[in-house]
Amino acid sequence: MSSTKTTGDAIEWSPLHPREPMDFSLGSYALMILNVPIQVPPLVVCKLWDGAVFRSTVDGGTDQWLKFLQNSKVAVTKQFPEIVSGDFDSILPETLASCRNNGCDIVETPDQNYTDFDKGLRALITRCKSRVDSVLVVCECTGRIDQTYSNINTLRLGAELPGNPSLYLLTSDSISWHLRRGKHIIHIPQHLRDKQQWCAILPFEPKESQITSTGLKWNLTSHCIKFGGLISSSNTYSNSETVTLDTDAELIWSMGL
Repeated sequence: MSSTKTTGDAIEWSPLHPREPMDFSLGSYALMILNVPIQVPPLVVCKLWDGAVFRSTVDGGTDQWLKFLQNSKVAVTKQFPEIVSGDFDSILPETLASCRNNGCDIVETPDQNYTDFDKGLRALITRCKSRVDSVLVVCECTGRIDQTYSNINTLRLGAELPGNPSLYLLTSDSISWHLRRGKHIIHIPQHLRDKQQWCAILPFEPKESQITSTGLKWNLTSHCIKFGGLISSSNTYSNSETVTLDTDAELIWSMGL
């Protein structure tokens, strides 16, 4: 079952399992590992790895994955990804050679006008041939605000990918994605509502946006969200099973896990 569907004039989002914490409902999905230490729980990551239709590691993310696998001692059905991409300035030469010897598709992406994440995402979608509903990207907020902002920027680029897959950023304690202009319905699992987990509505375009919401503890009613003005961070949920958003500007939705 896909994580999104269209209901009337709204896009409906349900990437999280309704009852099981740190479990996902992504339909047919691809998994990407970026070049940051993996802090998502080992059993969660390895289950996601095994369940993916395609797996991709980005440059030094390949070393991060293999180190994580060695340290976690959790078995997976397939150790190496289908695709290893990047300009290969951070992957160890012996790791790259091992990937090549184990049948990985090695995609060199030297264009410095784009990040390895941008280029790796396009390489992955080209290989998938639009056969995935979602792409889940394992990353982390590591203290480098430029890298964090770059990852968010790639969320927007993901909206233009062939086949229109849903693109999600997964960290150890959050999942985030891009919302187009229009109406959205986001399903909120019961356990997140019970513990009043945080959520955030963040501006993405350099313009004022009018947003109306339901299902939040602090709802918006034709409020203006913009950089330098109001943003809805550290919000949480009412007891509604869904959050609805009606926006005339593009947004980032982020929610704690």
